[in-house]
Formats: sequence, structure tokens, C-alpha cells
Amino acid sequence: MGYTFFIIYKTKKGCNYALNAVYFNKLKKGIYMQSFNRFEEKFIITQEQKVDLVSYFKNYCFFDAFSEKDKIYSIFNIYYDTQNDDIIRHSVSKPDYKEKFRIRSYTYPIKDEDLVFLEIKKKIKGRVIKRRVGLRYKEAINFLECKIAPVFTDYTNNQVLNEISYFLEKNQVQPHWIISYDRMALFAKEIESLRITFDSNIFARPFQNQNKKTKLIDDGLFLMEIKTQNNFPLWLTSKLSELQLYNQSFSKYGTAYKLKFLGDDKNVI
Repeated sequence: MGYTFFIIYKTKKGCNYALNAVYFNKLKKGIYMQSFNRFEEKFIITQEQKVDLVSYFKNYCFFDAFSEKDKIYSIFNIYYDTQNDDIIRHSVSKPDYKEKFRIRSYTYPIKDEDLVFLEIKKKIKGRVIKRRVGLRYKEAINFLECKIAPVFTDYTNNQVLNEISYFLEKNQVQPHWIISYDRMALFAKEIESLRITFDSNIFARPFQNQNKKTKLIDDGLFLMEIKTQNNFPLWLTSKLSELQLYNQSFSKYGTAYKLKFLGDDKNVI
């Protein structure tokens, strides 16, 4: 399925000018969903457990378009925060409500014409709500730095953009951290909302010093995330029970902040 969005840009002075259409025809199903409302559970697993789980999950799941034949793909997130780390400090205090804003890319370094996603992620009493819009990188920067706001022709994208604009208005944020990792992902065959991902090679880089890279998870370990709107099916809970795997609290951005706060340099590369 392809997506095409036509964008008109509105400057602060109210002058409109049209740009070429942004085509998303190469995107595969699942890579550009605009909204997510789900529970997310996380598990730190070993290489042996990962091999076992993937082999088992193949009976009930299919790989997403970018993980076919056990392939992995890379994700790069640019997290925005205040100079005093107010966003992540609030997040790691485990409040009932928290939110984060980031740019997500599937290429790095990011070029002007690359597709990126502006994402606002909220967590309300354990439930995760993620909303996002897709733009070319140069258009995203025009919006974030120059206040040139894109106006989409559809309601949902405009609504998501309004939410992002409100977040940016009330929080004086700037690019803070780049979190990168490799991912393999699967979708359940019979439960549309159930998605399972395996992340490895998880690193954090300060945005202002991208040559300094910090490892967030030890070699040979994987972060497995199970994301669903509903309860886990029996085949999934049975396997987790067999391997004695239990939900753990793990935030990539939160871990990067804690390592910085603790001054722990053992994982710096």
C-alpha cells in the first residue's frame, strides 16, 4: 500500500506556497501508521533465547517487510529535551503521565530528502499512545527551527501536527540525544495489533558530540518488546512462561540519561 500526501507550507506571515508532493509509495504496511494506542512490555533476553523465540514465533507471526529472511534494519531517533533534561527527568520519575518528542529516521547521516517521522509519544498509566507525521528531513527542520508549518490535506496528519506544535510551544526543547539500534520485527498473523521487535546494538550519542557513543545494552543481549492493544494470546504467554521471561522496565533514552547522570564511562566507545 502506498501513501501520497500533498503539502502546502504556511509561513508565519501567512504566505502560502506549494511544494512538490511527498511520495511514500515505497513504504510498506506498518511503517507509516499515524497513530498507535497500545501496551508495551519489554524483556532483556540472551542470544540463545532470541533464536528460540524467533523460531517459535514463526509459527504464529510473519516478518515485517524490512525483516524478511531474518534481516535487521537500523533505526535512528533524535530526542528533543530542554537544557536541563526536564523531559527525561520527569519521565524517569515514573509519573502517571509523561511524553517525549523525537525525530525518527531509518538512515544516518540524515540527508535533506530522506523521509523522517516527527513522533510524539505519551504514556498514560501504562498505556502508550504514539502519534506521528512523515516529512522529508529538510521539511521537518523547517518546521522545528524556522516555524514553517506544513498543512496536510487530511485531518489526522493535521491533528498530529497540532499536538506536536503544542508540545513544542510549552517546552523549550532542542536536539539532545541520538539513540540508534538494529531491529528485527514480526507481526502476529491473526492479531493485527500484536507486534514483536528485537533490538540490538543499542547506542546513544549526544547530539552535540556525535563521535562519543555509549552502549546501552551489553553485547549478546537483546531488548524484546511486545506491543499490543489487548491481552497476550495463549501461545505467547505459554512461551514466555516456559523461558521464565518477565516484563522489565527499560527506556533507551532513560538509560542514556542515567549513564550521563551517574558519570558511568565504562560503556563509552
